[in-house]
Amino acid sequence: MDTVTRLVLALLLFGGGPLLPSPVQAQQRPDTLRLDDAIQRAIDDNRQARIARRETDIAENNVSLGNAGFLPTLSGQASYSETLSNSEQVFLSGETQSTDGAKSTQSGAGADARWTVFDGLRPFATYDRLGAERDRQAAATEEQVETLVADVVEGYYDVARQQQQLAVLREAVAISRERLRIVELRRDLGSASDLEVRQARVDLNADSTEALRQRVALTNAKNQLDQLLARPDDASTRYAVAPKIEVDTSLQYASTQQTALQESPALAQAREALRAARAEQRELRADFFPTVDLTAGLSYSQLNAESGFVQENTSTEFTYGVSLTLDLFDGLNRWRRTENAEVRATNARLAVEDVRSRLVTELTNAYERYQNRLQLVALERQNREAVRANVDVALEQFEQGTITSVELREVQEQFIQAESRLLTVQFEAKQAEVELLRLSGQLLDRYGAR
Repeated sequence: MDTVTRLVLALLLFGGGPLLPSPVQAQQRPDTLRLDDAIQRAIDDNRQARIARRETDIAENNVSLGNAGFLPTLSGQASYSETLSNSEQVFLSGETQSTDGAKSTQSGAGADARWTVFDGLRPFATYDRLGAERDRQAAATEEQVETLVADVVEGYYDVARQQQQLAVLREAVAISRERLRIVELRRDLGSASDLEVRQARVDLNADSTEALRQRVALTNAKNQLDQLLARPDDASTRYAVAPKIEVDTSLQYASTQQTALQESPALAQAREALRAARAEQRELRADFFPTVDLTAGLSYSQLNAESGFVQENTSTEFTYGVSLTLDLFDGLNRWRRTENAEVRATNARLAVEDVRSRLVTELTNAYERYQNRLQLVALERQNREAVRANVDVALEQFEQGTITSVELREVQEQFIQAESRLLTVQFEAKQAEVELLRLSGQLLDRYGAR
């Protein structure tokens, strides 16, 4: 067991001020939040993800035969009216007839059906466009969920980084506390001055301050993660995450690019938008064809009158027929709409090419960053191991009096910086990995979030 580990264990056993947990707290270990649980909670509870899924439901509901125009329409109507009339009639024979307050009632009901059997095959184009809009919305929702999952993974490992950084600073406090103990012992033996003691205490306070600041940074990182998980505002942040930042070092550019060109949600949205634009072109071409409708109607009416020549009349009628409509001239608006649809289709095709180009560029940049951070992780890991060994040697030499407090402090600061740099590049390597997976559409599969 190295010297630093012995120091930390001693402080945990015998107490080390406010930076270390009390015996009661030590027994109440915080729960560990697993990454897969955090991702699933975000997908289920995050408000933006829920809104996106409902937008997909709306687009799915719109894909129907009725909305596309394949089905007939049926309408019904009913009416009832009463009339009060006063009349005075004079006949050729000279006779007269007067009626006051005569009431007549009229009621009726009917139903009309209309079915467009041909209008330039518009329903087929409309149905295709609705399907493309549904698939585009599904791809947009997938992209939004992938962005959410990426944010959760990064937020989770940011908490892990801040958590480990706090452990590093607590270890630095333990080293400073041991240094102060040694210096105080030397002063009591007459081999050290009060100045050295005061300087050791100042350094211990500085390290304690940094650890306290790091506590706040850890709490803030947890709050950011909690916001993504849609946890209640008053939820406790007393939980831990995985202690290590694991980075996948096996990603290859060629396979990642090939998958991206097939699975990227952004590229899928552009392709579906192009499909919808082409379907709209076919819809508008239908304006140049005639419309053929089949019609049928059934009606019933009844009349009751207290005056006039007819006291009661009841009739039932059934009508059917076919109609053809052709719009001969509409101010050239059909041509205008057709030309605009052609322009939109061209723009949609250019958008696909643009998204594909940007995707390849972003993927290339992300892979270069990923490779660079993996190299930095290897270098910083070597530096960390060397500096940690120096700390053990420096503490022993300081206790033996062969190095000064200043020299020990330099080694201690190198230790803190090396640990911090390693944590930073590990986190950045994880960010680069997540970005590669997100751009290539593999993120949800990787974390089992589909």
